[in-house]
Amino acid sequence: MIRGLEHVSCEERLRELGLFGLEKRWLWGDLIAVFEHFKGAYEKGGDKLFSRVCCDRARTNGFKLR
Repeated sequence: MIRGLEHVSCEERLRELGLFGLEKRWLWGDLIAVFEHFKGAYEKGGDKLFSRVCCDRARTNGFKLR
């Protein structure tokens, strides 16, 4: 425990320390997993879970999802 934060709620401690809550960390992990699927880190399943959007605009990253 960090001194001075013993009697503060969990949300206040995270805010005071500049950390994210568990829900945001789960979401961030999910976004990383989706990115890895498209970059080829996983061999199976990515083509069934997501589909890319065809876009011929000049300023696109090619990883837009439908």
